[in-house]
Amino acid sequence: MNLKTKVMTWTRLLTTMLMCIFSITQIYTQTLANPADIMPNREMRGIWVAVVNNIDWPSSSGLSVESIEREARTIVTRAKQMGLNTIFLQVRPSSDVIYPSKYEPLTSYLIGSNNNLPEDFDALQYWIDITHQNGLELHAWINPFRVTPKPDFPTADNHISKTHEEWTITYADKQYLNPGLPEARAYILDIISEIVEKYDIDGIHFDDYFYPYPVKGELFDDAKSFAENNPMQLSLADWRRKNVSTVIDSVSSVIKSIRPYVKFGVSPFGVWRNKSDDDRGSDTRAGITDYDILYADILDWADNGWLDYVAPQIYWESGNKAADFDKLAEWWANACNGKAHVYIGHAVFKINAYGKPWENKNEMPSQITKVRQHNDLSGSIFFSYRQFNRNILGLEDVLREEIYPQPSLTPQLSYASNDSRPVIKDIKRDDQILKWNVETPNGEQPRFYIILRHRKGHHNEQQIIDIIGTTQYQLPSTNEKRQKYVFNIMPVDKWGNIYEQSEPIVVKY
Repeated sequence: MNLKTKVMTWTRLLTTMLMCIFSITQIYTQTLANPADIMPNREMRGIWVAVVNNIDWPSSSGLSVESIEREARTIVTRAKQMGLNTIFLQVRPSSDVIYPSKYEPLTSYLIGSNNNLPEDFDALQYWIDITHQNGLELHAWINPFRVTPKPDFPTADNHISKTHEEWTITYADKQYLNPGLPEARAYILDIISEIVEKYDIDGIHFDDYFYPYPVKGELFDDAKSFAENNPMQLSLADWRRKNVSTVIDSVSSVIKSIRPYVKFGVSPFGVWRNKSDDDRGSDTRAGITDYDILYADILDWADNGWLDYVAPQIYWESGNKAADFDKLAEWWANACNGKAHVYIGHAVFKINAYGKPWENKNEMPSQITKVRQHNDLSGSIFFSYRQFNRNILGLEDVLREEIYPQPSLTPQLSYASNDSRPVIKDIKRDDQILKWNVETPNGEQPRFYIILRHRKGHHNEQQIIDIIGTTQYQLPSTNEKRQKYVFNIMPVDKWGNIYEQSEPIVVKY
C-alpha cells in the first residue's frame, strides 16, 4: 500500500470516527436538552374542597387549631398522592370567610357557636402554605351572591345580612345579595380585592351560583332595583345578565391590577343554552341553563377575555339522553374556542350512588380519558373531596396508578410574564435531604421546583419524580440496592414559566 493510499484510508477512518462521535454527541445532547422529553404535562387536575355544611373541611365546626390543620394536611397529602395539582378551596361560603377579614365574619362552619380560635389564626394562609410546599396550586373559591343558606343560619353582628339587609333579597327562605344594586356589586369587589391583596393565591374561582336556581311558586323580587337601576331600559332578563357580567368584568380587572398572575375562572352549570333555543347552544334538553335561568352568559365572558378558564359542571354520564357528557364536553371545547382554558367538572358524588350508569366502574375513568385526549380541553376538576372516603369503585387507585402517575403543572396563562428568571445555585446534600439556593434578578422567588432524576450513566432515563415548593427535597426511600443517581432541579415561577435546570448533583442512596 503506497503512502497516498494509506493517507486516504486513515482519512476515511478518521472521518468515520468523527462522524460516529458527532452522532453519539448529538444523541446524548438531544436526550438531555430536548424539553419535550422531560417537561411535565400541562393539565388541570383539581379537586373541590367545600366548607359549606362542613361537606369536606373542616369535618365539623368548632375544632381546635390542631385538628383543623391536621385535616387540611390530610387532604393536601392525599390529593398529591392521587396526582392532583390544584385545590379549589371554598373560602367564602355564605358571606362569611375562613380568614381574618375587615369586611366579613369568620364562618360558623369553621368556628362553631363559640369562637375559641386564637386571634392570629389564619386558615387560608395555612392552606396556601401547605399546598405550595407540596407543589399544588390553591384557588380561592368564592360564592359571590349567597348570603344565608337557611332562615336560622347563625350570623355575626357584622354579617352583611345585618349590616346591609337592604342589599339582600330573600328567595325560598335563603338570602342573596341583589346583583342589581351597584352597592352590592361594589361590596363583592371589596371582598375580592382584600383576598388578592393579602394572600399569594393562584386563582379566584366562582361556582355556578349567580341568580338563584328557580323554586316553583317563588319570586325573586328585584322589581324595585330593576326600576331604579336600568338606564338602558333593558328587558328584565338582559338586565340581570348585564348585572352578573358587570361583576365578572370588574372582578377580572381588579385581580389583574393587583396580582396579574392570579387566574380567574368560573365553574358554571353544564348547559349554557339548548340548541332548540339558540343555534349556538348544545344538543341538549336541559330544564335549566346558564343563560336563561341563572343569567350567566359564559360565552360572552370568554369572548371578552374576562376569564382565564371555564370549568363547566358536566355532571351527567356519557349517553345521557337529555345531557350527554360527550356532546357537552365537545360543545364547551368548541364554544370557548381557545379564548379560555376549558376544564371539565366531574360528578364524583354520583359514582355508585345515582343509578345504573354510575355503577359502571369505567364511567369516570372513561370521562377523564376523553378529556385528556381532546386537544381543546385542558383538564378535570372533581366534586368533591369527601367522596373519596366511600366506595367509588376504585377511582382513587386508578388516578394514582394509571391516569396521573407522573406530576403535572397546570396550564399556563397565555399572557405570562417571564421576568423573574431564577437560577438554582449551590445544591448540596445534607444527610437524606437535598438543599439549594436561588438567585433571581428581581428577588421574586419561584413558586415550585421540578425535581429531575436519572441513574448515573443513564441520561435517557431522566424523569420528573416530584414537584415541590421548598428549597429542600427529602430523598425518596427505595428498596433497590444503593446506587448513584443524578439530580437536577428546574424552577417554576408564579406565571408557570419553567426555567433552565440546575447543574447536576450525584447522590448515592
